[in-house]
Amino acid sequence: MENDKYLNESLKKIVKGAGISFTGTVIGTAFGYLARMIIGRFLGPSEYGIVSIGFVVMTIAATLSLVGLNAGIQRYVSFYKGKGDERRIKGTIIGALKISFPLSLILTFHIFLGAGWISIHVFHEPNLTPVLRIFAIGIPFWVLTTIFNSGSVGFQEIKYKVYTIFIFKDTFKLIAIVTLLALGYGILGASVGWVIAIILSSFLAFYFLEHKVFPILNSRVKSISVDKELLLFSFPLIFAGLAALITSYTDTLMLGYFCTSSEVGVYNAAMPTASLLLIISGSFTVIFMPVVSELHARGMENELKKSYSSVTKWVFSLVLPAFILIAFFSDSIMCLMFGSEYIVGATALRVLAFGYFIFSLFSLASSLLQSYGKTGIVMKCSFIGAGANIILNFLLIPVYGVNGAAIATTVSLVLLGILYFLFIYRIKKIQPIKLSYAKPLFASLIALLVIYVMIKYMGYLSLSLLMCAFFVFLILYFVLLLIFRSFEEEDLIIMQAIDERFGIKSNRICDIIKRFL
Repeated sequence: MENDKYLNESLKKIVKGAGISFTGTVIGTAFGYLARMIIGRFLGPSEYGIVSIGFVVMTIAATLSLVGLNAGIQRYVSFYKGKGDERRIKGTIIGALKISFPLSLILTFHIFLGAGWISIHVFHEPNLTPVLRIFAIGIPFWVLTTIFNSGSVGFQEIKYKVYTIFIFKDTFKLIAIVTLLALGYGILGASVGWVIAIILSSFLAFYFLEHKVFPILNSRVKSISVDKELLLFSFPLIFAGLAALITSYTDTLMLGYFCTSSEVGVYNAAMPTASLLLIISGSFTVIFMPVVSELHARGMENELKKSYSSVTKWVFSLVLPAFILIAFFSDSIMCLMFGSEYIVGATALRVLAFGYFIFSLFSLASSLLQSYGKTGIVMKCSFIGAGANIILNFLLIPVYGVNGAAIATTVSLVLLGILYFLFIYRIKKIQPIKLSYAKPLFASLIALLVIYVMIKYMGYLSLSLLMCAFFVFLILYFVLLLIFRSFEEEDLIIMQAIDERFGIKSNRICDIIKRFL
């Protein structure tokens, strides 16, 4: 009974964190995506491609500076929280700052001074030089933001990361970019607006950690260094992080090298659209690892396995219909969101959506591997995926351009997800997939058929009709899930957690679901 109670509490904690993360992520992603749409429409594919390259270079440099310590912070802060050890919690955060911040300054210096050479000799685009220098300034601030937010997440206070990144940064970024573009500053205005939002975010992230979560400047708590443990855990993750960067951004960089900035722009309209599928899995993943790390520290392996199964089922059931809609209406989505110049990226959008869907399904396995301390396996899997990505991009981009980049990224994402899944099964003999997963699949396909007939009858597709079709699809999907008896007892626990978190009066919905269990 006690274990069942703790399982319920763990599921509710994951859902609460996921709910906060999902709400903030939806808002932030909407503003972030809108900012990309505005840049893409206002500047055109070529200049939008240049801004995208600048952002990618900044992201790569910031990730290298972190050397995997962001995951280490989350793991050890949550671990020592479970043991009530404040001194080692402080040592974890301070240790990460002492390592990552100086590295970020070194990379900023080299990129800023070498921007001209990189622009001309690597990307063959002289107009990229000032953009690279602007984004280089954001590197140390992005590192600080990540470290402070990781500390808050380690305390399972996901809301402060949401406030910092998805509410403040993405909202301010949109306002700044629109303002600077309207004032006529063009590509430089878009870059400056992006970086200012990052700079201000670092101060907000520090405020939340210091004043709302854990005061690292408080002299009352003397830190105990855990640098050795932190580095041993995190060091393999720098290679995993590097491999993840390769998987995420090699396509953009190689498109910039082999093709034109216009093709980079088209691809960077399709890629962030497809990556919207990660919102749901990312919302669960960001709080899933701290919670299962605490379960592991308490030796509650059975509850950990049940949490893994229940959360994976929800990720699958929520991401599947979104994937089907994006894949089916890709041409219309690209045209309505970015403009007719970007329709050529519709095939790439379909391919990428499939890759992100499969990766979303298996992404929790990576968090489990980390919670068990198997960062070496995460590193090896990541390198295999990254190696496949480099080879495929090199072979496919010169021949197929944007579509070749999409195929390369999708294959590497699917391979990476499957490897994570197989390794956690081999180590702990747990896997969340059940035959009942076929029920959401059939429900999605039937709902899609109804929507297809509706749109065919209307004879056209506008943004308003697309939104209407989306809501009709969701209603049909839910009804079909009930008819197919797709819900289980654990789903009611999650529903109750959603109810408690958002104050939704879902008693009637729960009563309806109980009749179909």
